[in-house]
Amino acid sequence: MSRSRFALSALAAMLLAVPSLQAVELQSVAGTDTKLKVYGFVRVDATYFADSLQAAGPTTASSLFYNGNPADTHTLPTQNLVLGYAPSRLGFTSITPSANLGDITTKIEMDMNTAPWHTRLVQISIGNWTIGKAWSVWNDLDAGPDTVDWAGPVGGACFDTPRRPLIKYLAHFDKKNSLEIGIEQNGGQTDGTTPGATSKADGRYPNLVAAYTYGDTWGHIGLRGLEQNVAAYIPPTATTSSSRYSSWEGAFQVSGAFNIAKDALVATLYTGKALGDYGTGIQSAVLNDTTQTVSAFKTTGWMAGYTHNWTDAVRSNLDLSGVSFSSDPLLPATAIKSMQSGSVNTIVKLTKSVELGMEYIYESAKTFGSQSAVDTDGHATDKNSGSKVEVSLTASF
Repeated sequence: MSRSRFALSALAAMLLAVPSLQAVELQSVAGTDTKLKVYGFVRVDATYFADSLQAAGPTTASSLFYNGNPADTHTLPTQNLVLGYAPSRLGFTSITPSANLGDITTKIEMDMNTAPWHTRLVQISIGNWTIGKAWSVWNDLDAGPDTVDWAGPVGGACFDTPRRPLIKYLAHFDKKNSLEIGIEQNGGQTDGTTPGATSKADGRYPNLVAAYTYGDTWGHIGLRGLEQNVAAYIPPTATTSSSRYSSWEGAFQVSGAFNIAKDALVATLYTGKALGDYGTGIQSAVLNDTTQTVSAFKTTGWMAGYTHNWTDAVRSNLDLSGVSFSSDPLLPATAIKSMQSGSVNTIVKLTKSVELGMEYIYESAKTFGSQSAVDTDGHATDKNSGSKVEVSLTASF
């Protein structure tokens, strides 16, 4: 069977496998003022990797660089078809009106992006306050790219859009101006820091994030600032006392979305040190036990996306992005110097709740090492590029 006929057969099977889903409206709880809602989506994917150095595991999932290293030893065929159902989500919302505090909203959300099912969002909103695990204030969700690929462009802020434990407050000055301030969990080692042999990542101080947004009928512009403490703790021994060393690092982001007739343009630019999950999730900082110093690496990323609506049911998107990292003697030769990605897609709304998308993606990366380095299969490890075609069917409810 030819590749094209196989792809069409697989797509037809996907369409038959997903049932028709209807939105579940808010339902009142008998004897109370509370309303409940079930929401989420079911998504199935077919991704064909072409000429890409894939390592076994998560690098075959959302991005060629999902693990953050284009120099992974080549363990899978350069041409590989991956079928999957992740990510799919299931969420529960309750809304209870309050005369003094405003609406009290709770959310519990699980997804299948990890196995077994993982709770990604648990939060309580009271008026303008949100407490729990939620989208970071650093995320400008209204300026995000419209991609089929789940992780999105490599240069976008919050690559793969993690959500964090936080407390945040949203203040609306008027219909056009707003300010959001968040105190967020310091991810420590999960933010890409690398403790030494004896130290452990120390996240005792939360991250502080602020976002100012100006919006009107033409779209919006957002300005964001981030301050975080990157630190390590060395436990005491029989002959030494405990010690802690740290560094305060900041970052800045500007983003926006602009309406152009029936089309839309989105863009993001960010730069800062020790960004970790606030950037691409890699090469945040190195904590050096010997000198008890923090080497925080600078990250600069950008993303631009354009959406053209052919009809109310059909739209196409073009997205370009890139990210670069500062050099440092502590970074190995296999560390990433820069990454770029580009994608083009078409998304068709089959029904009110079902969308079918097809996307072509090209990604490339360079490392700080020499071009003479090769892996066990003779592939260059300092420079990696590849492409993939992804087809996704999503039914929301």
